[in-house]
Amino acid sequence: TLETALDTHASHPAIAPIYNPTILRRTDSLSADIAFFLGANSSDPAVWQQHPQYVSFLPFPAPVQTYLSRITSIASSPTEAHRLVAHAYVRYLGDLSGGQFIKRIVSKAYNLEDGEGTSFFEFARLGGPAGGDHAASGDIIKLKQWFREGMDAGVRDDAEKRAIVEEANLVFKYNENLFELLNVPEGEADHHPKIRVPGAKCPRQVVGSGKESLVRFVDWARREISLRASVIPVSVVLVGLSYLALRSLKAIQIL
Repeated sequence: TLETALDTHASHPAIAPIYNPTILRRTDSLSADIAFFLGANSSDPAVWQQHPQYVSFLPFPAPVQTYLSRITSIASSPTEAHRLVAHAYVRYLGDLSGGQFIKRIVSKAYNLEDGEGTSFFEFARLGGPAGGDHAASGDIIKLKQWFREGMDAGVRDDAEKRAIVEEANLVFKYNENLFELLNVPEGEADHHPKIRVPGAKCPRQVVGSGKESLVRFVDWARREISLRASVIPVSVVLVGLSYLALRSLKAIQIL
């Protein structure tokens, strides 16, 4: 959904500087990973979407539907398309940062080899050919810098900048809601939406001490950073919001 929206608005002044599907496109890799974990015999969505375990997730839980609907909504409005920058930032910079750590942990925990099940976190090298070598750690740093510079170059209007920061706050909240789906308390009614990997332990451990104070601090800091969006480069603002989003999750433990 996101990448289709970016394709549609590839020439938009705010999106063009960060649009590079040769490096960033994740759709095919995600499809391959899903097929791998489902045990499907093809990475073609038309095949694995018929798998009983996938079908059991339908209809998608409300947080998933809300996230998808938001992307579709802004993509359908030429005057709102610049907000897609916030969605691209959270998706790609997240995968280029914490996603690289998650890839290593998951590979080790499940004894995965040759990128099986983790191709979603693999990126091509900046300036390299499609299907070329995967980006190493040094290349990842260059990719993140290129993306941030692209955002600052494309988003110059103060109104657009404020809108993107506002949208980023929404995107972080959408992702927090997705994490909630991964941590359904034991004993809840069977109708409660759940997304679990068979055999995996709970991926999020919430530290309850001082929770209310932390939530208040995060909300305050988000407001303060957002208010300064007109005088701070948008890449710097979103980095700050990224940190606060992680703080609001309290603690993430992958076992």
